[in-house]
Amino acid sequence: MLKQYKGSIVFFYLFTVCALIIAVFTDLKIDIFLNNPTSAFARWFEATGEMPCRLTCTVAGTLIFYLAENKLLKAFGAFADMAGSAYLGYHLSSYFFKEDDYILFGLVFGIGIGFVALYIGKYISIDESLKKPLIVLSIVGIIVMFAQLGSIEILKSLWGRWRFREIITDPNYTNFTAWYHPNGVNGHRSFPSGHTAGAAMSYLMMLLPYVSEKWKKDKLVCFALPFIYTCIVAYTRLVMGAHYLSDVAFGNAIGFTCVIIAMAVIDKRKLIEGK
Repeated sequence: MLKQYKGSIVFFYLFTVCALIIAVFTDLKIDIFLNNPTSAFARWFEATGEMPCRLTCTVAGTLIFYLAENKLLKAFGAFADMAGSAYLGYHLSSYFFKEDDYILFGLVFGIGIGFVALYIGKYISIDESLKKPLIVLSIVGIIVMFAQLGSIEILKSLWGRWRFREIITDPNYTNFTAWYHPNGVNGHRSFPSGHTAGAAMSYLMMLLPYVSEKWKKDKLVCFALPFIYTCIVAYTRLVMGAHYLSDVAFGNAIGFTCVIIAMAVIDKRKLIEGK
């Protein structure tokens, strides 16, 4: 399956390399030009841009719960659904609510989403031949999500890059550093962009051709829609002054690469029969 995405993969990495080269000379200038933290459009995506990542466990857990026959696997599915939904609720509430008890509200709200997902799931009919592939892809999706989150957190800590909004009050932008210059652990976390990497979990859509001939014919759509969505989220991070072009380009690359590695493993190990 990975070979069928060859053109999209080549395009993606050429696009990323170009963005990183341009960023060497324009990172700071672009942020100065685009900075508008009051933009309603950008603020909306600040709160919701990472939804592909936040929803991964909820969707994958629900599928595993209903499609698996093994009781232990079913239990794992239910746990993934609830834990992922609680994580989603906490994330959303931290942006939309400012009250002191937003954490508790978010957790309760999120768990409620988990129960709704499980309730709706029982009414969805799935062909028997698709059950095993969907279980495999659901597990892969969860692994990819954690790989992406772990990679981002490690790099953020090690790079220690100051965000644009942290240096904007300094007319000389003294603490600005190029993306290829790690600063070490210092509490600053601009590089790479977590929001963009979270949005890049939408590239999991590229796994759909494994279970559907229709999506195999529309594989370009499976790449193009996530690419466009992730670029929109990336753009809004520049508008908010939260990241630079290089931050979002690298965050996008991390999310995409995690999905590509997962596809390579699926193909090599033949985890899905006939693919």
